[in-house]
Amino acid sequence: MSYFSLLGQLDQASGSEAGQVFRSFIREHVRDLICRVMAQEVSLLCGPKHQPTGGDKFRSGSSTGRIQIDGKREEISRPRVRQRTPEGGSEEVILRSYQSASDPSELHASILAALKAGVSTRQAADVVGETHGTGRSNVSRLWQEVGHQFVEELRGRDLSQIDWTVLMLDGLVLSKDQTAIVAVGIDSEGRKHVLDFELGSSENKEICRDLLSRLLKRQFSC
Repeated sequence: MSYFSLLGQLDQASGSEAGQVFRSFIREHVRDLICRVMAQEVSLLCGPKHQPTGGDKFRSGSSTGRIQIDGKREEISRPRVRQRTPEGGSEEVILRSYQSASDPSELHASILAALKAGVSTRQAADVVGETHGTGRSNVSRLWQEVGHQFVEELRGRDLSQIDWTVLMLDGLVLSKDQTAIVAVGIDSEGRKHVLDFELGSSENKEICRDLLSRLLKRQFSC
């Protein structure tokens, strides 16, 4: 059985140290991104954790689920939601976000969509849930929202307190129409850090200039 390699396209530049660091960085955060999306879907269905809607859907703990990250099956804690039935019982509500995360091709597309949304200068669209559940479009917007949060956290890190020795910039092909310019810094102890990235249709001076300008504003120096 051949597995779809999640984020495999991020390693297009063979021998690229910056590319390998970026690919590893994204892979390490995939689990957290999935958990964020599932938690937000549960809130759409049931209301905030400490202010439930009192509707027919309610939280029901969690259980162990399985997803594939970079072709490897991994366990993940997935929240459970149940729905009251007219007969007085309840039945499981399958989370669309967990279904998507369980399909390697859908997960790959969701991660790329989150990265694209995360670097957009436009504000993330408001996520409006339906009272009876969430569909593919709502879960797609959840990924966009999580993408914005992820990139904001990355770009909000203070760079001024670290002694930097090397700055590497590299262009990586994400898809046929999307290229990422990645900035990786190496500190005085030889540790590599993903500092930021910018997306565009191709590698060009404007993208690099925007990326370097942000790094300088964050007091990056080497």
